[in-house]
Amino acid sequence: MFHFPVPQRPTIRPNMPTFVYGEGVFSVEEIDRINRIADEMPAERVVVGKDLTFKPEGNRSHFRQLNPTREHQWIYHKLADAISILNANTYQYEITGTGEPLFHVTYDGAEQGHYAWHSDVGNDKQAQRKLSITFQMSDGSEYEGGDLESNGSGQIETAPKKKGQLNLFPSYVLHRVAPVTKGVRRAMVAWIAGPPFK
Repeated sequence: MFHFPVPQRPTIRPNMPTFVYGEGVFSVEEIDRINRIADEMPAERVVVGKDLTFKPEGNRSHFRQLNPTREHQWIYHKLADAISILNANTYQYEITGTGEPLFHVTYDGAEQGHYAWHSDVGNDKQAQRKLSITFQMSDGSEYEGGDLESNGSGQIETAPKKKGQLNLFPSYVLHRVAPVTKGVRRAMVAWIAGPPFK
């Protein structure tokens, strides 16, 4: 089991925003370095649903798994620090760390890459997810479409597309990646685990 500790914080606060944003976690050079690391790894199709199969109507994307090896440890450390601060300043969830590895995901405009409306919670490991992270690894000028959208309160909110933007949100919130119509959208995603909400 993957586990990278993130400092524990107090309990839930009301009237929380859907998306919380962070910047400056990685430099442009570090983002490019992570992209190069991912490009050297074989890509796999993202599978979804209880049966974990490729369902193009639900998701058309590829991923590379960035395990917490010595080579990738610095990525985990920087993300953990940023998540701890953002969580402390907004959600204040009781969290324990990343229970799953980081994923580098690409959505290709050549195949209308997308991820339909969904939440990140479910059974097994997914039941422990409390916060979801999408980190912009490419700038919005590099692709068309591909908006990260959430529907946390009946109103759709669109996240910024700036390269280096960290988007943090509760894992139970409905969200999607709209179809990419041109270019390639790159993102790094992760989930922060914790005990059940009380």
